[in-house]
Amino acid sequence: MPSFNYFPATYQPYQQAYYQPIQPTQQTQQPSSLIWVGSFSEAQMYPVAPNAAVALWDASSPAIYLKQADASGRPTIKIFDLVERTDAPKQQEGKLSDYATKDDLAAFNAALDALKGNIEAIRGDVYGIAGKRKTVKRTEDEE
Repeated sequence: MPSFNYFPATYQPYQQAYYQPIQPTQQTQQPSSLIWVGSFSEAQMYPVAPNAAVALWDASSPAIYLKQADASGRPTIKIFDLVERTDAPKQQEGKLSDYATKDDLAAFNAALDALKGNIEAIRGDVYGIAGKRKTVKRTEDEE
C-alpha cells in the first residue's frame, strides 16, 4: 500500500528555531503624562477600568475632570476648575478690631458682678435671710 501525505504542500513541521515566547506587555499609565480632552462630553466617553481613576485635562476650558470607576465599572466624574493663585494664602486670623481690649473685659466683669449682686438681692427678698421662703399673705383685693 502506498503511503499518502495528508498534509498540504505548504505545511512545515514545527521547528524549535521558529518558537519565540511572547513576553506579556504591561501597559501602565505614566503618572506624569497628561491626558487632554476637548470637552466634558469627550471626558464622559473616555474609558476607565474598574477600580481605577484618571485625570482628564480640558483643552478648551480651565478644568480638570477626575473620572473614577467603582468595582462594577460604573463611572463618576468630578469637575475641578483651575484658578490661578495670585497672592500667598491669607491666614485665617481675625482683625485686631475683632478682639476685646482689657478695658472691654473690665467693663464686662463689672456688669457681670452687678448682675450677680442683683440676683443675690432678689434671692434674699424671696427666700429671706435664713434661706427659707417667706410667706406672703394676700388680701382679698389682690385675688
